[in-house]
Amino acid sequence: MDMGEQWARWNALRGRVPAWHPVGVVIEADGPVVRRHYGTHGNVEHAPIAPGTDLAALVRRQQAAFAERGEPVEWKAYGHDSPELGPALRAAGFSAGWERSVLIADPLPPEERDAPLSGGPVPAAEPPRQGVRDLYRVREQAGRTWEVAVGSPGPHAMPYAEMIADGSSDEGDVFIEVLLEDGLVTAVAWAHGDEQPFTVVGGLTSDDEDFVRACTEGWRRDAWLGCPLLAEADGPLRARLLEAGFVEVTSVRSYHWSPPGTPEPGRPAQFLDWLHDDDPLWDRFYAEFDFKPNTAHRPAITDPSPSVVWNLHSHHRLVADLPAALDAIVRRGLLAATEPGEFVYWLDWQHDGYRYDPRRVDAPGRPAVPGRGTYPNGDYYLHLTHDLRLGTFGHPWEQTLTVWGPALITAVEGELTDLLGEPVRRRD
Repeated sequence: MDMGEQWARWNALRGRVPAWHPVGVVIEADGPVVRRHYGTHGNVEHAPIAPGTDLAALVRRQQAAFAERGEPVEWKAYGHDSPELGPALRAAGFSAGWERSVLIADPLPPEERDAPLSGGPVPAAEPPRQGVRDLYRVREQAGRTWEVAVGSPGPHAMPYAEMIADGSSDEGDVFIEVLLEDGLVTAVAWAHGDEQPFTVVGGLTSDDEDFVRACTEGWRRDAWLGCPLLAEADGPLRARLLEAGFVEVTSVRSYHWSPPGTPEPGRPAQFLDWLHDDDPLWDRFYAEFDFKPNTAHRPAITDPSPSVVWNLHSHHRLVADLPAALDAIVRRGLLAATEPGEFVYWLDWQHDGYRYDPRRVDAPGRPAVPGRGTYPNGDYYLHLTHDLRLGTFGHPWEQTLTVWGPALITAVEGELTDLLGEPVRRRD
């Protein structure tokens, strides 16, 4: 498939509601337009707009949807889009932003995949202090990587913080390369794969020729499911990508509009990335609750003070959809016991976790509550605040639910006792 065919394939998918999208993101379709609402901001994608479309009315509808949520919006217009789109956006109050080239690179052919990378990673036997490395092999550099990537000026096709917040789909992945100099990260490159037929280059903080070539060759070698790479760039970075084997297929210009008011400070819900969020929270839970994950340990934690423990099946009576009933009680309790703007963390031992604002989820136009609820269906499920002062702990083998923290106990004790019977343990 040549580059023209690759681009046509991508272009045909514009305006399609994706089969998968990140936790906490609301997707809405409006004719040829697909809106993504992140809570903090939003963006617009669209299929080719048919001749005769009332562009002014189409743009106004999108503005109204984003204004209702207080979200600033980015709208990308490609070089082959209707020439009337840019004027329609400007007339509606959008301001024109950056303009970049759109570039594509095919995966490396099989015969080149075993060749040494240009300026590539150091050999495995060499201490990881120099050269281009996969971040997942130098995890201790995660904090420094965040500082370098988030602090870089951009603009990037996908800001690093946004990619980390998105997590990855069941079918996708993220790729993060770092340049180590004397053991310290000095440059970062990131890309992500999803259900579209491209690995999307999110950004590179350096246009150094060796760094760009090493990163892109690595991605072309390990391209997600053999997909080509898609990048946006201008200036020296564009030149480096062309030298590294990319081909320019079109251009893209950004347009930006912000409604009155202040946008929300964070997404209403998001994936917990192990590099920055998940592991440290688990570490604290292990230490403070003496957590012993094992089918033989019953209980698996030292009951905190105060806490109340219910047996999930001691009532010996049929409860219609017990997990849903249990979860509804806990949701109401968390809403009452947490502070406005405070996040609740949902953890699933050895699996992905999430955080969410209970006041900004599970309502019309809002994302669903992430996670699998409260009932421990085969694994330890937890709801807890970041400071661990309150929460719930579901033990799948003991078949118990522990609730701790005075405010949460007060909010749920009556309803849980009605549902499950008298508590089996209590610690004041």
